[in-house]
Amino acid sequence: MGNAAKSPYELASEAAARLGIALAASELATLASDHDMGDAEVGALAVTFDYLAEKRRQASIETLLRLSRLPRREPKTFDGFDFSRIQGRDASALAKLPALADLYAHRNVAFIGPGGIGKTHLAQAYGRECCMRGLKTYYVKASELRDRFQRATERGSASRVVATLVKPTCLIVDEVGRCTFDRACTDLFFDVIDRRYEKEGPNTMILTSNVAPSAWDEFFTGVLCQ
Repeated sequence: MGNAAKSPYELASEAAARLGIALAASELATLASDHDMGDAEVGALAVTFDYLAEKRRQASIETLLRLSRLPRREPKTFDGFDFSRIQGRDASALAKLPALADLYAHRNVAFIGPGGIGKTHLAQAYGRECCMRGLKTYYVKASELRDRFQRATERGSASRVVATLVKPTCLIVDEVGRCTFDRACTDLFFDVIDRRYEKEGPNTMILTSNVAPSAWDEFFTGVLCQ
């Protein structure tokens, strides 16, 4: 049913719901009747509710972007990536990234290749798109993650750090292979992966690396990559 077929009370009720207010069309009709409100006044209510709902949504997105640690000054977006320069079998798969299908399918994504081809751009664009859809994202470089694990191990707060990294809908680990994880840090990293695998709802990890995964055993102590 299109908006043209709906009463002003139904439209205002739906707008109130977007704001998180339970306000039935019949309740609005009673309010309008009690206060001699016409269609114009009820329509103005719908416009106001819509405005406030959008304002709240934008504020939520700003908070998600701020907490994500994604660059804010020069944000990376899918619109800002030149997909036409990608050739071969990966071109069609990369072009479908903005749909976030992997996130809803509970699949992780790895961007592998030499420097300068846009791996970090795509990873950050994916995280930004998640934020725009109201989904929590967290971006961290592998070296920063390694340092955080080391500090947490020394302070006895490893379980809290792991729990924090499990929470985001989208966890981005950039530049895997730029540093080596000792055995303790490796165990924590794979604990994060294991717990995220059991996580309900939309969920993905985005990894970038200049090194093929088959050689990652050089960077994760105690892990044998096939």
